[in-house]
Amino acid sequence: MGPLPRTLELFYDVLSPYSWLCFEVLCRYQKIWNIKLQLQPTLIAGIMKDSGNKPPGLLPRKEQYLKSELGLLKQHFQVPLRIPKDFFSVVIEKGSVSAMRFLTAVKMENPEMLEKVSRELWMRLWSRVRAGIWALEIQSLCAIEAEKVP
Repeated sequence: MGPLPRTLELFYDVLSPYSWLCFEVLCRYQKIWNIKLQLQPTLIAGIMKDSGNKPPGLLPRKEQYLKSELGLLKQHFQVPLRIPKDFFSVVIEKGSVSAMRFLTAVKMENPEMLEKVSRELWMRLWSRVRAGIWALEIQSLCAIEAEKVP
């Protein structure tokens, strides 16, 4: 019997493609790295506001770097990431408050579903052609995931 796994907390927001990459890598390697992954949905807009930082999408040079870097990272980590065509509208204007509240509720009520639901929200925002997270989509996602639970 090996050493007990160490606990690693991932604070994430589905609005962040970097969070998604970390999420996938940590989920993929948690057994190999002997870690117990604890997912913590966290609103990145609050962190940005409190720290005085602006999102990379609002700063032209950071946005340019983000686009080229994400192309390399998605290949390296084999994550189907694509930047939404209406990036500003989806990421900056709509934000992720409702999605993160939903994930917090999932963590409280059905923590075993948090990984799957988080991944689905990232896929809807960063991988599929039609991006965005709407209240009705969240409700339908709940219904779909609830049917999968034995």
